[in-house]
Amino acid sequence: MSEIEGKIDRFSVAEQVYEHLRNAIVSGQIAQGERVVELQIARSLRTSRAPVREAVNRLLQDGLLESRTHFGPSVIQMTLPKMRYLYDLRVAIETLAVRYLTASRNEVDFKPLRALIEEMRHAARKGDVMAVVEAELRFHETMCELGGNPYVSRAARMIDGQLRMALAVDNANYEDLADVAAEHEPVLAAIESGDAIRATAILTTHILSSLEALENNHKARAS
Repeated sequence: MSEIEGKIDRFSVAEQVYEHLRNAIVSGQIAQGERVVELQIARSLRTSRAPVREAVNRLLQDGLLESRTHFGPSVIQMTLPKMRYLYDLRVAIETLAVRYLTASRNEVDFKPLRALIEEMRHAARKGDVMAVVEAELRFHETMCELGGNPYVSRAARMIDGQLRMALAVDNANYEDLADVAAEHEPVLAAIESGDAIRATAILTTHILSSLEALENNHKARAS
């Protein structure tokens, strides 16, 4: 292979800034709706504005930031309409993954999924919403990966950031966080049994029912 000349220092800084900002956004350290000011970020991270601008542009492309007229880039707000669109897409991606997974269940090790349900339970006992979100997200990502279709897994990863933010809103609405783990048990049981129709039906209910609960709470507060 021919030697490639050039510098990558600025790119590596931009990558670090991107990862730093992305983690701050999806963890809630930078609040939904909060404005992202390049100069302030550059000063706090002790870097120039160029890598910050590059990172912000990437986050705009990822859909984690949005640009509003006369306001500049800000963290997206997971409104109910946005969550409805996102969860409809989740249903499409994950039910497809389930069909692949049930078809190949005899070659699949389901221990990682069982372990993640236990991780949800453990986090719920501590009342740690973000840890429950992390374990739940990894459950669904692992489910997509175990299905064996790389395009399904890639599609799931594309909405990873927005989904983390939506689940933080969603799971905070549960009266008992242990219910999050409990809702995954019948999904996994149906997959293990090879019943794709039942598994996709349970999964769809699991994804959309919590959104309906959010919508009902929102209507109740508005009335």
